[in-house]
Amino acid sequence: MKTISLKKRIAFVAIAALGSTLVASVPANADATVAADITAVNATVATSAPAVGAAVTVNVGVTTAATGGSALTAPIKAAFIGATDTPTGGWVSVSAAITVGGGSASFGTTAITTASAAGATLSLLSAGSAGFAAGTIASSTTTGAGSFSFTPTKAGTYVLSIWHEASDGATTDAINSNEARQTVSITVAAAATATGGTTRMVVKSGLTSAAAGGTRADDDLAIIGSRTIGTQRAIATVQVRNSSGDTMIGASVTASITGAGLVVVNSTAADGTGTAGTARSSTAAALAGSTAYVHVSGDGSSGAGVVTVTVTDPVTAATTTIGTFTVTFYSTTVATLTATANYVNIGSGVTTGCSSVTCLGGSSYSTGSAGKAAVVLVAKDSSGMVIPNLTTIYNTIADATVIGTTTITGANGNDTNGLGYYNVSVTGGASSTSGKTTTVTWSYANSATSIITSNAITFTAAGTTIAKETLAFDKTSYVAGDPMVITRTATDAAGNPIADGTASPAVTFSKTVGGTAPAASAYVAGKSATSATAPTVFAPVTGGAFTAQMTGGDTAATKYTASSSVVDGNAALLTQIDALNAKIVALNALIAKIMKKLGVK
Repeated sequence: MKTISLKKRIAFVAIAALGSTLVASVPANADATVAADITAVNATVATSAPAVGAAVTVNVGVTTAATGGSALTAPIKAAFIGATDTPTGGWVSVSAAITVGGGSASFGTTAITTASAAGATLSLLSAGSAGFAAGTIASSTTTGAGSFSFTPTKAGTYVLSIWHEASDGATTDAINSNEARQTVSITVAAAATATGGTTRMVVKSGLTSAAAGGTRADDDLAIIGSRTIGTQRAIATVQVRNSSGDTMIGASVTASITGAGLVVVNSTAADGTGTAGTARSSTAAALAGSTAYVHVSGDGSSGAGVVTVTVTDPVTAATTTIGTFTVTFYSTTVATLTATANYVNIGSGVTTGCSSVTCLGGSSYSTGSAGKAAVVLVAKDSSGMVIPNLTTIYNTIADATVIGTTTITGANGNDTNGLGYYNVSVTGGASSTSGKTTTVTWSYANSATSIITSNAITFTAAGTTIAKETLAFDKTSYVAGDPMVITRTATDAAGNPIADGTASPAVTFSKTVGGTAPAASAYVAGKSATSATAPTVFAPVTGGAFTAQMTGGDTAATKYTASSSVVDGNAALLTQIDALNAKIVALNALIAKIMKKLGVK
C-alpha cells in the first residue's frame, strides 16, 4: 500500500480549501535522461463557475527543459485522484465519458469511458504528436498543448492530476517522483434549478401581454372579462428563471384553473388577437425558450376563476408554484344597478363629487380624482359579478330645479372600487331653493323590454354662503391625553346645512394639544368633525381650562370659541386624601368616646 507523508497530506488539504487554485510541483530529478523534455505541466481551469450538468474545461500547457529538436519520448497523462489521495469530503463521480480536445491535433479524440473509477487515466499527448511539431519540442517556453472537458454529475470537489510520463522504463501509469506533475482542485457547485423561486410572472387583462421579465407589481389591478367562450380575457407572461436568477430553457410550465374559465399554455403571446383557453389545465413541456404564456378565456359561466401557475425543473422534475391570479367572468346582461351616495346637499349651480375614471376616495372633499364621487353606481349580473364598460347609463331627475344634471364615468382598474363601478358627479339647479328636495335614479337598458333601474337617491338643495357656524368639544372636561372630537357646523341663510364641499376653517387651541389640530377641510351634511373611532387630536397634558378657536367662513369672518378643561389629577388625589384624613379623625374620636364610656383607659 502506498504511504502518503504528512507533508503531502497538508498539501492536499490546502488544495481542497483553495477551490480552483492550481498548484504545480516539479521534482528536482524530473526525467533528467531526456535533454529537451518537459519540466512542468501548466494547467488552468477555463470554466469560471463549474456547476453540475455543465462542461468544465481544463487548458493544459507544458514548459520544456531546453531549446532544440529533441523528441518527446513519453506522453502527458491525466487522472482524477482517488484512493488514498481523495481529499476531505470524499470521491465525487463524473459523467461516463470525457471527450478530449474536441478533435484537436494536440490531443486527438481519446476519451475516458470509466471516469467514475478512481485513478482512471487519460493519455493526453503522446510522443511524436502533431501538436509538438512532429515529435520535437520547439523552445523552452510554455507551449499550449490543448484542452479537455468533463461534465460533473454531482456537486463537490474534484481533484485532477496531470503529469508527464517520464522515460523511466515504467510500464504502468503510476505517478512517481521522476515526473513533472500538477494537481488541480476544481470545486463544482450544484446545478441551478427552476425551483429556486426566481421565475417571474406578469398578468394583464385583455389581449396584450406584458414584456417578459416583469414582476407581479406590473399586474393589472383588475383582471376581468366577459364569460363568453372563444376570446382571451387575460394573459400571463411567465419567464422561467433558475435558482441563480438566470433565464432557463427546457422547463415545463403548467396552468390550472378552478372556478369559471379555461386555460392554455404555449410559447406565443399572439398579442392583439389572443388565444382562447381550451382546458381546465394545460402544460407547455420542455420550453425551447425561457418564456411561456398562459391564456385565459371564459367557459360560458359567470364567476371567479383562480389560475395557479407552476414550473417543473427539467432535471430534478421538482415542481414549484410560481403564483396565482384571479379572473372575474361576467355576463353582459345587467341584473342589478345599485346607487350609493356620498354627498346629497347640493349647492345651486355647483358640481359636487368626482366623476373621473379614477376617484381615489380620499378623506378630504374634492371634485378631482383625489376625492369621492357624489354617487357610486355598481352594475352586476345575475351571479353577482360586476359588469364594466357600460356606456349608456342614464339618469331620471324628478325636479330639475333642484338637480340640473349628473355626469357618469366608468371607473378603471386604478379606482378605489375598480372596474364595474361608475362614478357620478351631481350639479345643482341654477336657481335652486335651499331645503327643497328631489330624487334621482339611474337606469340601463339591456333591451327595449328590459330596463334596469337603480334605487332612488334623495338630494337637498343647499346654500353656498355660510350664515352661521358653531365649534364644540364632545366633553366639558377631559383627563390629560384623552382623545377629543372637535365638531364644526355650518348653516346657510335658511338655517339648513351648508352645501357639501363648502370650506370649513382650521382650529387652534389655547394650550398645546396632542396629535394634530383640525386643519381646514370641507363641510358634508353641514358638519366637519374629527373622528371618534380614529382620533387625531388629544387633550393637553396640563390641567385647567383651555379653549378652541376658529375664524368663520361667513362674510364677517366671525371668531368662534369653545371651552373645556383638563382635570388636574394631582388636585383630585389631594382632595381624596383630605377626605380620607377627615374620616380617620372622625373614627378616632368615635373610638375614644366608646373607650371612655366603657371605662377603658
